Amino acid sequence: MEDAKIGIDGYSTTTPGIKGEIKYDPESFIVNEIPTKIPEKIDGKYIILQIRLTNWDTNKFLIHLADRLHISNKRITYAGTKDKTGITTQYFCIHLPGNMEINNLSIKDAEIISSFRTDHMIKLGDLLGNEFIITVKSNEDSTEKINETINQIINNHGFPNFYGFQRFGSIRANTHKIGKLILQNRYSDAVKLYIYDPEFDTDDFRKHYGETEDAELALKEFPEYLTFERALLGYITREKTYNNAFTVFPRNLSMLFIHAYQSYLFNRILSVRMKLTGNMYSVMDGDLLYSVDKYWNPDKRDLIHTNKYNIQKLSRLSEEDKIRTVIPLIGYNTELSGGAEGEIEAQIMESENISTSNFDISSNRKLGSSGDYRIMSALPVNFKIISKNKVNFSLGKGIYATSLLREIIKGNLY
Repeated sequence: MEDAKIGIDGYSTTTPGIKGEIKYDPESFIVNEIPTKIPEKIDGKYIILQIRLTNWDTNKFLIHLADRLHISNKRITYAGTKDKTGITTQYFCIHLPGNMEINNLSIKDAEIISSFRTDHMIKLGDLLGNEFIITVKSNEDSTEKINETINQIINNHGFPNFYGFQRFGSIRANTHKIGKLILQNRYSDAVKLYIYDPEFDTDDFRKHYGETEDAELALKEFPEYLTFERALLGYITREKTYNNAFTVFPRNLSMLFIHAYQSYLFNRILSVRMKLTGNMYSVMDGDLLYSVDKYWNPDKRDLIHTNKYNIQKLSRLSEEDKIRTVIPLIGYNTELSGGAEGEIEAQIMESENISTSNFDISSNRKLGSSGDYRIMSALPVNFKIISKNKVNFSLGKGIYATSLLREIIKGNLY
């Protein structure tokens, strides 16, 4: 799939890429969450499950788990989302009364590693990061090329912190397009595009819906495993309207559309910024910055503003990898950057015909977004080559392994 579809243009390294692919089987892409400390309490109101999943999308597993426990999916939270392909070890938090326990739970391709009670509810983002063990499928031993790219990344003080395809839908990379339609108040178009996108969809049942827009007929034709599409079609059939159709999704899932569009804008802005500076740590007048920890997680309590008086000090701290420039995830309450970075942001928004006010969705407050900030670059932690084309490293929460791997492979990853 082309990087341009999700707003990515260019690489931060000039080394040759390797010939290979990832995620060709579950064992080739292993992810283990690095949790924050969760205090145990024997009579706590939440049960924490550490679960190893094979080829399970996080949101679909949550719905399946809730169904098996006969509880609302709103009673289950998690620290991080993972896409389907791979083996992932994740933490789920289940709100159950103190007299209820989880016994003999057996779900295909899901292994409960540990469980305990706590009074601490896990929320999205309650992670230090993720450990990755990834094998690149290749006929050649690429150890030398991988080392060369990693050394250049270290010299550049990071790789671009792009959002990967998982953010946009690994198979149908269109969630950002749906998000933009929602922001433009084109709600029916957004729902229809989720059900059938002519750019990606070749199944006859999807194409038939695109031709007829008959939700009742489509509900008979769409296979059972397409649970989200069927939920939308059921809503349209019952309510005779597209308005508020995405309310059938869990809120965290329906928010993915807006978040994906914010991510698309971020990728476009970072692509331009990367070419402007030529490295991943330079600080320019007008930049906004965060301090970062050893996993490159930002301290969001203090947004640092660059000016002519502090730019020299901030440049030194950035070169020491203690702070990093951020790029806005644009929302209705976003403070945009100043200087050259601010000009890039304004130009991208103008080209998209979008403004900060579009993110204040008056028709559905639950879908609106006030905005956030994301560091423009990061470094892998404890990177090592385990064996031929097999690597091990850790990244802070929300930093995509595929964004590092695309610098190594320099081609289609799948």
